[in-house]
Amino acid sequence: MIRRPRPPHTPRGLGLIELLIALVIAAFLLWGLFAIYYSSALGSVAQQAEAALDDNIRTAVTLLTTDARQAGYRAILTEDPSQIFTQIPANEADPTAWLATGSHPVMLGTWHGSPAPPYGFAVSFQSNGVMQNCLGQTVPFGDIDTDEWELDKSTKQLECRSFIAAGGIGSWQGYTPLVNNVEAMVVRLGLDTQSTGSVDVYAYPGKTIQWNQVRALQIGLILASGDAASPDGTIGDVLTNPASENFNLLGDPIASPLDRYLRAAVVRDITLRNVVSYYRHNPGGQ
Repeated sequence: MIRRPRPPHTPRGLGLIELLIALVIAAFLLWGLFAIYYSSALGSVAQQAEAALDDNIRTAVTLLTTDARQAGYRAILTEDPSQIFTQIPANEADPTAWLATGSHPVMLGTWHGSPAPPYGFAVSFQSNGVMQNCLGQTVPFGDIDTDEWELDKSTKQLECRSFIAAGGIGSWQGYTPLVNNVEAMVVRLGLDTQSTGSVDVYAYPGKTIQWNQVRALQIGLILASGDAASPDGTIGDVLTNPASENFNLLGDPIASPLDRYLRAAVVRDITLRNVVSYYRHNPGGQ
């Protein structure tokens, strides 16, 4: 009996249903990989924005605290403060806040926005030769430096300018931006109205302030992540959905815009040791 060889087996291709199943499985796997990547990318952006925000907060608090604590320092104790601390200008929105008198040597000043609460302050000190102004410049021994801080609300930048006077002669430098993405700034004075040696009330400065009661400076800030001037979802796009938040900054209600940026409110109480010391020895100063 003669056996005829079987024809070779011809492989059969995938059917339409099998192909569709394979495509669905592949799409599901790709979707999972994309979801993991997207989640990781968002987490990375959020971490970077949060780190940048924390760094901005740390920079702003350090600069403001360091400078404010120098208010009223005298390198030459025999000099009368009322004669040397005279450089704080009276050309801001509310010049009456300065109240420069013989008993108040203007070691510290704040001013009002209009109609907003105070959004800036200035400090004066007599350098010991190693002290620096707000711009990081070393002030020569015996010279009087005044640093004036303000928030430029149009650019959302915390700025400072300096006046270094030698023998009463000097000139103002231009404002220098030092911290970006600062959306609000409020300043109040801590007062000891009960003569207990500690702050018992915080108040906005004005004609009624008795400067011999000043013990501290209170500064409130609201800072945002990323480029807060361009909330279009390209830079600093941190939150999945647009969000807004209402802040109460030292009694001043502030509403944040509807965008995707992280924000933080910071309040710093700064003891003014040199100012306290001066008025402790000059209790009649007003």
